[in-house]
Amino acid sequence: MNLDLKEKDINTYNSVFEEKYQERTGKSQLATDNFYTLITKFYEKGWGDSFHFARRLKNETFEDSLLRHEMYLAEKLELKPDHKVLDVGCGVMGPARQIAAATGAHITGLTINQYQVDRSRELNETSEISHLLSVQQGDYMKMPFSENSFDRMFAIEALCHAPDLGGVYDQIYSRLKPGGIACFYQWCLNDNYDPDNPEHVKIKEEIEYGNSITRLKTIREIDAYLEKSPFTVIETVDLVEQQGENSVPWYGTLQAGWSLKQFRQTKASRTFMKYFLRTFEALGIFPKGITKTQQVLLVAADALVKAGKLKIFTPMYFIKVRKDI
Repeated sequence: MNLDLKEKDINTYNSVFEEKYQERTGKSQLATDNFYTLITKFYEKGWGDSFHFARRLKNETFEDSLLRHEMYLAEKLELKPDHKVLDVGCGVMGPARQIAAATGAHITGLTINQYQVDRSRELNETSEISHLLSVQQGDYMKMPFSENSFDRMFAIEALCHAPDLGGVYDQIYSRLKPGGIACFYQWCLNDNYDPDNPEHVKIKEEIEYGNSITRLKTIREIDAYLEKSPFTVIETVDLVEQQGENSVPWYGTLQAGWSLKQFRQTKASRTFMKYFLRTFEALGIFPKGITKTQQVLLVAADALVKAGKLKIFTPMYFIKVRKDI
C-alpha cells in the first residue's frame, strides 16, 4: 500500500477540528487540503475515481449508479462540444472524464490539493480524451481564472468545504459567461434536522469532522444564499427524496454487508484493519498517521449512515442556476 501521507498532516487536521467553529473557519481550506492529501488514495482504493454518492436502483451496480448520476448532471448542464467547462473541486476528475467523453466538452478541473492535481494529470494523460481535459491547482474561494471564462460550471459534493458559501457562489458567478449555466450537487441538512436534538447535533459534527467541513449548511440556508445571489435559479430539488422505496439507499455502500465494499464496514473487517495498520505502522512499513487517518474515515462513514437512516441529511441537493447578465 503506497501511501505518502505524513503524521503532521493528520495532526494538523485534527487540531483544526478541535477548535470551535468560529476559530476554525479561517483554517478550513488548510484543513481541506490536508484532508485530501491524507485520504485521496484511500478513496481511490475503496470508491474508484468518482468520489460521490448516487441514487441507485435495486439491480444496478454501484459503478453504474455513479455513471448515471454523472450523466444526469451532464444533461442538466445542456453541454455542447464547443463548451468550456469548469469542474469546481474536481477530485481526481473521474466524473469530468466521463462527462467529457459523453459530450465532447472541454473540462478544466480545479482543486486546492496538489496531490489531486498530479493524480488527475496522470489519469488524464492515459485517457483517450486527454485533449478535452486540463487541471489546475487553486482555491475556489479565489479562483485563478479571469471573469467570464467558462460556458458551464459544476461542482459535485465539493461546495460543502467552502468556509463561506456566498463567497464561492460569487466566484462561480464571476467566472461564468453571461448566459452560462452552473449545476451543483450539495451536501446539506434537510428540514428533518433538529438543532435542539443532541443526537442530530452529534451526527452533524461527526460528518463535519470526518469530511473536512467547517459547518454543514441546511437546505434553507443554501436557498437563502441563492436568493441573495445574482443567479437566476432554474431548479432545486433533493434527489434523495425522489428515490423509490425499493432503491438502494444512497448510504448503502457504507453499511456493513456481504458485498466487497460493504464487508469493509463490518466490525470484524474494521477490527482486523485497525490492528493490521497499527502493527505495520509500528514496524515502520506504513507511514505514521495511517491509523489516525483510518479513524477519520470510519467516523465519516458511520455518521453518514446514521444521518441517512434518520433522514436528516442529503448528499445530493441538486441546484441549477444561470447567469443572465
